[in-house]
Amino acid sequence: MEQTGTELRPLLLSIAYRMLGSFGDAEDVVQEAYLRLHREPEQVRSVKAYLTTVTTRLAIDQLRSARRQREQYVGPWLPEPAVDGYVDLAERAALSDSLATAFLVVLERLSPEQRAVFLLRDVFGYGYQEVAGIVGKTQAAVRQTAVRARRELARERPRFDSSRQERDELVRRFVAASEHGELDGLLELLAPAATFTGDGGGKALSMPEPVLGAEQVARLVVMAFERVRTLGFEVRFAQVGGQPALRITGPGDATAAVWSLQIAGGRVAAIHSVVNPDKLGHLQTAPTPPAQPLSPVRQPGARPGGAAVRGPGPPGLRGRPRR
Repeated sequence: MEQTGTELRPLLLSIAYRMLGSFGDAEDVVQEAYLRLHREPEQVRSVKAYLTTVTTRLAIDQLRSARRQREQYVGPWLPEPAVDGYVDLAERAALSDSLATAFLVVLERLSPEQRAVFLLRDVFGYGYQEVAGIVGKTQAAVRQTAVRARRELARERPRFDSSRQERDELVRRFVAASEHGELDGLLELLAPAATFTGDGGGKALSMPEPVLGAEQVARLVVMAFERVRTLGFEVRFAQVGGQPALRITGPGDATAAVWSLQIAGGRVAAIHSVVNPDKLGHLQTAPTPPAQPLSPVRQPGARPGGAAVRGPGPPGLRGRPRR
């Protein structure tokens, strides 16, 4: 039983994190599920069914409680970024997109029960009968819940329809324009209705409300990159749920921020910035494989600290300490 339970842990964490958007809360929920299993092992016919059910139901309860607590949260709330290489909750490539920040943000529109049904059915591929048993509802009720959830997400659910090559090229241009303060260049890369949402949680400098519109977002991005350069921080290309992101690091490669970029129609439609240190704790150790650093190679004519490209991948830029 113990071996089977251990093998199920990645699946349980995958479900719990997508429900809660917090690695710490997901770990707590899964740990409680295991404790309950070991308290009553003789009553369990299927370890997988039991652990999945308990994990999901605990996550539903935890999400209800968390949302009440978020009413006191300072500024916008964003999920902890699931940066590829640091966490492995995809299980298979088909599940990767469901870890993207933009996707998890949209899931916040659903009730806890709708979120559970949608994730189990549409992301993890459980049958309606299985989902009904997990959430304790009839199949008919589960089907209705799934329909309502899909309808709620229909307009806002992000479409990840661009290729990896297209995304990388867009990020390369985005970083270069941002680092050089090229507002016109950024405006060409941002969707007209682009948004920038920052989560500092009252513990790090961030915007108290989302910034709306390409021009305002472009100005904010330029200022942010200027600060990165002044502090001598680095910007590294990363991915969150298979989607492009930037990991901003300080001394000792400590993660200071993660920007998740949502791309739609060949432009950056949204930027989700997490700077709350409580949400970056899982990113303070070396990733496997390591995130691609911003290249220190400087292009001819580039100003000090300017962006540069090395090889076919996304760009690098290295901030320079103030002297």
